[in-house]
Amino acid sequence: MSFREKSAWVVLVANLVVFGLYFGALAPALLRGAVDQPHFIGLLAKSVALLVVVIVILSIAMAIRSPGEANAPRDEREKLIALKGARVAYVALATTAVAAFWGLIAGLDRFLVANALFLGLVVAEAAQNGVQIVHYRRGA
Repeated sequence: MSFREKSAWVVLVANLVVFGLYFGALAPALLRGAVDQPHFIGLLAKSVALLVVVIVILSIAMAIRSPGEANAPRDEREKLIALKGARVAYVALATTAVAAFWGLIAGLDRFLVANALFLGLVVAEAAQNGVQIVHYRRGA
């Protein structure tokens, strides 16, 4: 497994775990209609900080184990894989942004729309890394 494929796995799993916990805590509160917005804003900030720390630590550990591979420039195949992932992420994020825009027009709560946009970012990142992993696995 290449360094960049391992990096995609790290980011994918970290995103799914950290933000799965965040949205897993938020969803029941939204369904009950009892959202303590300051609490969830703080929880979101802590989640983002945790994600950054986890990704940095794991990336450093991977780079220490394979310094030559970590510093190697991207080849044409890796550039193409990155572009394919970015294309899927763009579609996911653009779709979420348009839906959020219409949600604001329809009068949805700003906190709900902001979290929907953030969920769109998480889904876009997961889609990007997922597509990259699939292409690395296929050797494309």
